[in-house]
Amino acid sequence: MRPTSAAVVLLRAAVLLTSASALYPLSYVEPVFRPPAEAGSLILQVTTGCSWNRCSFCEMYQQEHQKYRVKPLAEVEADLTLAASFREQGGPIRRIFLADGDAMGLPSKQLESILHLIQSKLPECKRVSSYCLPRNIRSKSVGELRALQSLGLRTMYVGCESGDDEVLRRINKGETLESSVAALQKLTDAGLKTSVMILHGIGGKHLSEQHVAGSAELVLRAPPTYLSTLVVSFPLDTSLARHSEGFGGEFEP
Repeated sequence: MRPTSAAVVLLRAAVLLTSASALYPLSYVEPVFRPPAEAGSLILQVTTGCSWNRCSFCEMYQQEHQKYRVKPLAEVEADLTLAASFREQGGPIRRIFLADGDAMGLPSKQLESILHLIQSKLPECKRVSSYCLPRNIRSKSVGELRALQSLGLRTMYVGCESGDDEVLRRINKGETLESSVAALQKLTDAGLKTSVMILHGIGGKHLSEQHVAGSAELVLRAPPTYLSTLVVSFPLDTSLARHSEGFGGEFEP
């Protein structure tokens, strides 16, 4: 594991179109988010929004135009064709990040089709990555995930947030310690790298100790390739108020 730390401003470490993506005029539903480690990657938006989108602390996909939508394969192919046509100006595209919030929620066959398109349009691409919710993996077998890995899928950024079931319930994550462990183990068995995100302060002062203990249990039972510990902050009163609802209005940062 390689522990790192970062600040969460509104949400999770993420920024708008920068670096590689700024060189290729693809069509995006903005704002678009990516992990800091994907600064040099082309962002390929294969979905918009987040299929869950209920976490109390997250405001990444709350705008009306960001409602969850699966991008038709023809649109994805058109984006890749356009990106390929700009390689002369922008250079080879060796890394791609699949957006938005949980592209791994797509069926395995559809993900395979997308990866085949990437191989066909951008054969120089050696690494594809994506955000991933533990629930995205439940219906996928290790064999299906291995097939995706063989087609270039490499790193999953998994927002576990906590390993404590009470904290997970209060933030409306829709996951448990066991569901997160099972997902991480399955991804590892398939040969995929995992970058797990844990949110410091997500349970407030009252649940701080059990949040730490549960999160430690999570990473010990299913050691990720990378571990990012991010610090929660609430710059907007509305975001703090919404998060506090799960704590009976008595959340203390």
